[in-house]
Amino acid sequence: QGLSPAGMTVLGDDLTRELKKVKGVSKVQVSGTRKKEIQVVVRKDKLALYNLSLNQVIAAIQGANAAAPIGRITISDVDYPIKFAGSIDSVNQVPDIALQSPSGTLVYLRDIATVVDGLESPRTYSRVSVGGEPSENALTLAVYKKSGGDVTTIAELTRAKIEELKGSLLLGAQVVVSIDGGERVQKDLRELSRTGLETVLLVMIVLFLTIGWREAIVAGLSIPLSFVIAFIGLYASGNTINFISLFSLILAIGILVDSGIVVAEAIHTRIKKFGNVKEAAVASINEYAWPLIAGTMTTVAVFFPLFFLSGTTGKFIKSIPFTIIFVLIASIFVALGMVPILATVLTKHHEKKNRFSEMQEEWFIKTQSWYKEFLGSMLASRKYQNRFLLGITLAFVGSILLVSFGAVKVQLFPQDDQDFVIVTVEKPEGTPLQSTDLVVREIEEVLYEEPYVSSFVSAVGASSGLVDGGGGANTKLANITVILQDERTITSSEAVELLRADLAHVNDATIKVTQGNNGPPGGKPVLIKFKGDDLNALSLATDKAERILSAIPGTQDVETSLRDDGTQLEITIDRSKASRYGITTAQVAQILRTAVSGVVATTIKKQEDDIDILVKLDLNENF
Repeated sequence: QGLSPAGMTVLGDDLTRELKKVKGVSKVQVSGTRKKEIQVVVRKDKLALYNLSLNQVIAAIQGANAAAPIGRITISDVDYPIKFAGSIDSVNQVPDIALQSPSGTLVYLRDIATVVDGLESPRTYSRVSVGGEPSENALTLAVYKKSGGDVTTIAELTRAKIEELKGSLLLGAQVVVSIDGGERVQKDLRELSRTGLETVLLVMIVLFLTIGWREAIVAGLSIPLSFVIAFIGLYASGNTINFISLFSLILAIGILVDSGIVVAEAIHTRIKKFGNVKEAAVASINEYAWPLIAGTMTTVAVFFPLFFLSGTTGKFIKSIPFTIIFVLIASIFVALGMVPILATVLTKHHEKKNRFSEMQEEWFIKTQSWYKEFLGSMLASRKYQNRFLLGITLAFVGSILLVSFGAVKVQLFPQDDQDFVIVTVEKPEGTPLQSTDLVVREIEEVLYEEPYVSSFVSAVGASSGLVDGGGGANTKLANITVILQDERTITSSEAVELLRADLAHVNDATIKVTQGNNGPPGGKPVLIKFKGDDLNALSLATDKAERILSAIPGTQDVETSLRDDGTQLEITIDRSKASRYGITTAQVAQILRTAVSGVVATTIKKQEDDIDILVKLDLNENF
C-alpha cells in the first residue's frame, strides 16, 4: 500500500523473479505496472531552427550507445581481450549527446529536446477490492504451470512462496488469491473421493441387509482390489487421476461390484448344498465364470467406441473408456480369482444362528415366494403380458418425446457451482484506456453493493484468459474477476443472472457476465458463417443477423467477428513531391511513427533491468 508507480514496477519485477523459482512454474505475467523509460520529447521548433530531422536525432542516440568487443592484444606474452565501452550508463549522459547541424554547429540533445526520466505510458490498470471496500491500485500476477505439471502441487508451492514473501517483499501488503486452479482441482477430488467412499459404504450396507455381513465384506473388498488393478493399468497407459477419471471410477463402482456380489451370493447359497466352502467356491466359479465374463465384455463393448471420438471433446473424455474398461476387466479377475479366496477365509458353514440371520432367511424366503407367485401369474395370463408390453412400449415412446419436445433439456457439459464469475467489458475500437476505465469504475460501484460478492480484481486494458477467445490486450477491453462469498444462498449461475440484470443500465459498452466451462475449451454453442467477396455486404449481413439473433428469446452474448470496425486515420504520400525533396516512403513512415507514437532509439543495459530510450515529437497533448 502507498507504493508509487515506480515502486509497484520494482515490486512486480521482484515478485516475478521469486515466483519463477518455484518448481513447475513456467511463466509469470504481471499487469498493473509500468516499466521504467527515458522519454526524449523533441521540440519541432528547435528542429526547424537547427535544420535537423528526427532520423538524425535517433541516429545520434543510437551512435552514442555502442559497446562491442574489439579483439585481443598480446603484451609481455599475455593475451588481453579488448572491449570498447561506449554504452550509456546513466540517464544524466543522455542530454549531453551531441549532434552536428548542416551548418556545422554543435548541438546537444538538451538544446532541442526535453529528456524525462520516468515510466512508460500506462497500458493496463489493475485494482482490487475486498469486503466491499473501495478498490485500490494493485499488482495482478498470473502464474502458469509447465506442461504436464501437477497443478495441485505447483499451486501449493506457489502459495507457500507467497506466505514466505509476506515477511519480506510483501510485508504489510494485502494478498488476494482470486483464482486457484489447484484448490479447485483439490475440491473436486475431495468431493468425488467422498462420493466414492459413500458409494462403497452404501453397497456394503445393502449387502449386509440382504445376504449377511461376511458376504458384504467379501463383495465390498472387491471394489478396492479392482481399483488397485485398474490404477496399475492407468499408470501403464499414461493416464492420470483427474476429475474425469475419478468420475469414471464412481460410475464403474455400481458395475464392477455386480460380479463380486454374484460370486459371493453363489458361494453363500451353495454352502448350504455342499456343506463345504471350498466345494461351494469351485462350483460357483464353474457355473458363473463364463456368464460373468460375457456380461462384462458386453459392457466393455459399450464404452469401447468412445476411443474413436475425435476433436477436443474426444481428448477431454478419453480417460472415461480407459478407466471404466480397466476397472471392469479388473473386476472379473477379482470376482473369479480373489473373491472365492476371501469367501473361503471369511465364510463359515457351521456358524451359530442368530436372530438377525434368521430374519434374513425369513425375508428372503418370503420375497422369493412372492416373486415366484407374481412371475407365475404374469406368465399364465396373456392379458397381463399384453399390458406389460404395452406399458414398456409407451414408456419408451414417452421418454423419446420428452427429449424431442424439450421437456428434458439437452446439455453436453452442465454448469456446476463455481467460486467466481467474470465480467468482461468491450468498448468500440479506438477507445482510450482512460475511457474504458470509467466504465469499469461504474461497474465497480455496482459490485460494492452486491451481498454475495466477497472481493473482485479489475484489469483494464486486457480481456480475461478464462473465457472463450480471451487473453488479448487492447485499450478498449477490460475484465473483472468477481470472487463470490463462501457462504451464500445462490449459485454462481444465479449470480451471473443477477449481475446481468444489475449491469443492464451500463449501455455505453458491451458488458458480458460469464463463468468458466466445465467441459473442454470450445467456441460458442451456435456458430453462423457468412461468405462472400464484398466486405461491405458481409458487414451489413452480419449486423442484420446480429440484431435478429439478439431479439430471439433465450439468446445472449451474440457477437460478430466484424464488430471491430477498424476505425483509423489513413495518411497517403504524394510520391512525386517526395522524390522532388529526396525522401523515400520508408523515411516518411519512420518520421510519422516517431512523431506520433515514438520509437525506441536504443536501450540502456543495466544489471537489474533494461531501460528503453523513446524518442517522440511534441505533437500529442499527452506528452
